[in-house]
Amino acid sequence: MAKKVGKVLLRIFVSLVCVIVLIAVTIFGLRWYNGSKYTIMQRALSVRETQYETNDSIRAIKGAYLKGFHFIPKERTHPGTVVVYGGSEGSPGYEQAKAISEQGYEVLGLYFWGQEDQAPTLANVPLDQFEEVQTYIRDNVDRPSPITVIGTSKGAEFSAELAAHGFAIDNLVNFTPADHSYAGLDYTSQNEFPSFTYQGQAVPFVSLRKADPSASAKLMWDLATNYPPSFRASYESAAANADNDTRIDLSGFRGNALFFAGDQDAMWQGDSSAKNLASQSDSFEAHIYSGAGHAFSDHLPEYGSGWEIMLGGTAKAGAKAHADSMRILLDRLSQWHGQM
Repeated sequence: MAKKVGKVLLRIFVSLVCVIVLIAVTIFGLRWYNGSKYTIMQRALSVRETQYETNDSIRAIKGAYLKGFHFIPKERTHPGTVVVYGGSEGSPGYEQAKAISEQGYEVLGLYFWGQEDQAPTLANVPLDQFEEVQTYIRDNVDRPSPITVIGTSKGAEFSAELAAHGFAIDNLVNFTPADHSYAGLDYTSQNEFPSFTYQGQAVPFVSLRKADPSASAKLMWDLATNYPPSFRASYESAAANADNDTRIDLSGFRGNALFFAGDQDAMWQGDSSAKNLASQSDSFEAHIYSGAGHAFSDHLPEYGSGWEIMLGGTAKAGAKAHADSMRILLDRLSQWHGQM
């Protein structure tokens, strides 16, 4: 009897080992295949390693936390300062900042995490860093006001939180925004951290552990197999299950605000977030582009294969959204900043 039980247990053990080995081999094979087929997954690392040009008109700036670039137009035609933040890829929004500066604006393209002496991951990023930005503007920009802050994706979430927490911002522009603050993107431990802090305290955030199990399972499988992940279902369900204090409250912001998004955003629900944020004031407006995804660009295919899966939308719609949003942005900046 004992021998029979032992044989049964041995068979079960061997079967489990075979299943585990089969799953591991399958995941390894899929990771290799997907890594070869979909190059979008490598983009974030390449962006963070980019070396940006500096010259007499584009100066690298480095402070205690402050890191980025100061764009000084050859012919300045508008007073005030435009501050640009990139997204979760860790960029300073360099190309966007450069394009705006070429229209006669003094612009700062800034990192808000990931550089030396900054938060090393996109978690526990201090909103208070903007105090140093305000000081830099005051000391280095002639006719520094008004101040317009532009953010994209996680940079939109960051900049909206700056406005919500009363920093000296006159105008806010968000591309593919969030209407909640979410958990930080830190994979160094099993703990969840806030994306942002204010005066040393965590800004209340949506826990992605509150996402629906089916959405979480799909996301985990995609990440495990190196398949371009769409985070939208996880963000949507987590936000639906979150506490109300995780919402970004701009009801106290007295400036102008402009929100852009695509209705095919696969990264998160930028379109519904733009509408929700814009509904908080009569001086806010939202522009939603049909067929566009998370990124607006003339060069979406250059993001790497698989970008449609991860970001959503079509190349044609993304290019159209880029052109039209830039047209609207420059029109509003001209209204808000006036002429020298």
